[in-house]
Amino acid sequence: MSVPSLSETKLARVIGDTGPGGDGPTVIAFGAIHGNEPAGVWALGKLFAELTARPRPLRGRMIGLVANTGACAAGRRFIERDLNRSWDAERIAALLASDPANDGPEDAEQRELLHVLTPLLAEADRPLVFLDLHSSSGAGGPFSCMADVLRNRPIAFGVPVPVILGLEEVIDGALIGYLSDMGHVGVAFEGGRHADASTVDNHLAILWLTMVNAGVIDAGQVPELEAHRARLNEATAGLPEVLEIRHRHVITPEDVFKMRPGFANFQPLPAGSEVADDVRGPVRTPEEGMMMLPLYQGQGDDGYFIARPVSRFWLRLSGRIRGDSIDRLLPALPGVHRDPEQPDHFLVDPRIARYRTTEVFHLFGYRRARPHGDLLTFSRRRPDVDRLSPLPDELRPLMPE
Repeated sequence: MSVPSLSETKLARVIGDTGPGGDGPTVIAFGAIHGNEPAGVWALGKLFAELTARPRPLRGRMIGLVANTGACAAGRRFIERDLNRSWDAERIAALLASDPANDGPEDAEQRELLHVLTPLLAEADRPLVFLDLHSSSGAGGPFSCMADVLRNRPIAFGVPVPVILGLEEVIDGALIGYLSDMGHVGVAFEGGRHADASTVDNHLAILWLTMVNAGVIDAGQVPELEAHRARLNEATAGLPEVLEIRHRHVITPEDVFKMRPGFANFQPLPAGSEVADDVRGPVRTPEEGMMMLPLYQGQGDDGYFIARPVSRFWLRLSGRIRGDSIDRLLPALPGVHRDPEQPDHFLVDPRIARYRTTEVFHLFGYRRARPHGDLLTFSRRRPDVDRLSPLPDELRPLMPE
C-alpha cells in the first residue's frame, strides 16, 4: 500500500489547531515543506481526526500546517525554488519589503507561512516546539535531525529513532534552523520513503510521542502510546542511536548527477565506494560511514550524505561541558582564534590545527564549518539561554502598529 497522492487537491494552510489548552507548551508541526513528501500532511490529518473523534484534555496546544501547499498539490518537491533553503534574516527582509504581486510560488508560500508564524513567535513566553516532517526517496528506517543544542535533546531523544547531528548545520536556510536560532526547539523527522504507507504511520507515532514528551497531553490520554513506541522500535531495530554527518555531496543541475540504484539509509560503505555518476565520471565516497538520504528523485541539491555513529559517552560529555563556558578556551588550540568581527565564531587554520580539532568543536556544538579564505569559520546554532530572543527585526513589519 502506498501513500495517496494529494495532487490536484486544494489544501488549506492550517490542517488543525487545538487552540490553547491551559498553560502548557505549544507544538507546531509542518508537513510537505517539500511538496513530494505528503506523508506528514496525511499523518497530521489523522492526528487531528483522532483528537476530534475522541476529545481529551490537553495541557498545551497542537498546530499542524502544510508548508508548501502549491508544490504538494502538484506532487513536486518545489515549483520554482526549494522552500527549505531561504529562511534567514536577509532573504526574509527582502521578501517582506517586496510587492506581493511579484511573488513567485514559493515566495507566496513563505509570505503566508510568516503571517501564520509571526504572531505565535511574538506571543511565546517559552520555547515553542517545532517539528518538520519529511520523507526520503531512498529506502531505510525513520530518523530525526536536530541542531546540536541541548534544548532539542529531550524532544529528539524522546522518540525511539536514530538522531542525526550536523545535518541542520550543513544546510543553509532551513526553516527549523531559523527557528532554532531564535531559541526555540526544532527537530526534523524523516518518516521513511515517500510512497510507503508505513511512513504515514511512523509520522503519526512521532506526533503522539512528541505531544506526550513535550507535555501537551498526558500519556494516560493516549492508550495507543506503547503501540506507537513499539512501531518505531521495530522500524529502527539494529540501527545506531546517534550519528553525525561527516560528508555532504552537493550537486547542481550541470553535474547531471545520477545515484546508482540500490542504496538505502544507514547502509555501511567503505571509503572509495562508487555510489553515483556525474559528468566527471564515477562519484566515490570520501570516507567510510553510513549512506544517508541518497537522491532518487529529479529535484534536489544534495546527492547523498555520509554519517558515522557517535558514542553515548561523547554525547554525555558534550552535555556536561556546554554550560561551563569551557569553550572560551578554544582559542588556546593551535591554529584557532576568535573571529574579531563575530565573537561567537572561531577561525581555524587547517594547516596548523591539529588532528581532531573538528571533533573538539563538535563537542561544544560548533558544527557549522564554512570556508573563509584559506581558513575555516566554525559557528553553532544559538545555544541554550534563559530567555527567548525578541522578535527578529525582519518580522516586525508583520506585527500590527
